[in-house]
Amino acid sequence: MNFISDLIKKPTFISVIFIILIGLGIPLIVYQLFTFHSSESLGITIEVIFFLVLSGLLVIDRFLLRNINNKKLSVIEAVLIIGYLTNYYFTHDRSFSIG
Repeated sequence: MNFISDLIKKPTFISVIFIILIGLGIPLIVYQLFTFHSSESLGITIEVIFFLVLSGLLVIDRFLLRNINNKKLSVIEAVLIIGYLTNYYFTHDRSFSIG
C-alpha cells in the first residue's frame, strides 16, 4: 500500500504516464482476451511485453525518486523523452509513422 500512496503523493512524469496507460491498457487486454481470435495472439503478447517494460521503467523511476527531488526528476524525464522523440522525428524522414 505504501507503493500506491507514494505514486499519488510524489508523482513524476513516468508515473503519470504509467497510470494513464495501465488504466487504458488493462481493460483493452481483458477485452481482447474475451474476443480472442487466433491471429491476435501476437498483439496481446506485444502489449503485455510493453507493460512489463513500462513497469520496469516505473521501478527505476521510484528508485531514482529516493535520490532526486520529484520535480527535478520530472523535468529530467520530460527532457529525455522529448529529446528522444525529436531525434526519432528528424532521423526518420520527419515522420512518426512506423511503416
